[in-house]
Amino acid sequence: MRNSIRRAGDSLVVRSASILCLGLLMAGCDGSSDSDGTVITGIPLPTDTLLNLACADVGIWPENCVLDDQANPYRSTVIREFDEMNPGAENKFDLANAIPAGRTGAKARFYFWATALARRGSGENQWYTARALHELFHFNDDPVVQQQALNAYRNVLDNFFGSVTFFECCENVDPNGNPVPFSVTLNEQVADNLYREESTGWARLVPGDPLLTISELADWGYTYRPANPPDYLDGLVFVREAP
Repeated sequence: MRNSIRRAGDSLVVRSASILCLGLLMAGCDGSSDSDGTVITGIPLPTDTLLNLACADVGIWPENCVLDDQANPYRSTVIREFDEMNPGAENKFDLANAIPAGRTGAKARFYFWATALARRGSGENQWYTARALHELFHFNDDPVVQQQALNAYRNVLDNFFGSVTFFECCENVDPNGNPVPFSVTLNEQVADNLYREESTGWARLVPGDPLLTISELADWGYTYRPANPPDYLDGLVFVREAP
């Protein structure tokens, strides 16, 4: 199953799909590889989960030191974003989908999204970079990666608040059966990824009681009203007013 994520915008758009569809897209649909571990694009990828940060703010926009990191397999890769003037020319998600799912592709996923972010600062690229760091922490339990993931998630809120990403799903189609993209607001996704372990299936970046996540968000300057079951579509993040 291939991820059908399309593109992102940096303005708030009304959400219009079920969380089930989002969950299917986010769980285990990251692409395929050749049997020797090389992605289908022919780029040799790292398969370990030990990440040495190229600089203090790698993966945190606007830092772009990842482009000079010799361990980054994507530093010379052309990553084309969605362009309204040239629809269909983008290759970002085709490249992302070619990375092996799970532990084997976690480190490569970080390098890919950090590279995309360094070349184009957007909420979407920052969110996926944060998720890649979160995934790496899940597999290697490194406190340095843990803090970097938290910093990356926070940067979505601090610099791209209200940005969205778009998805396509088989259940969201027009009368002709064609997939219709739907938007997901990333400020709520950041909070949900941190608050609910079920949102990602990975270890908590803020361990312990989920209320500690709300406290962490408050320290960042945000108030979070958690989403409610069964669809978890009604979570809200607000910027806290200065006292």
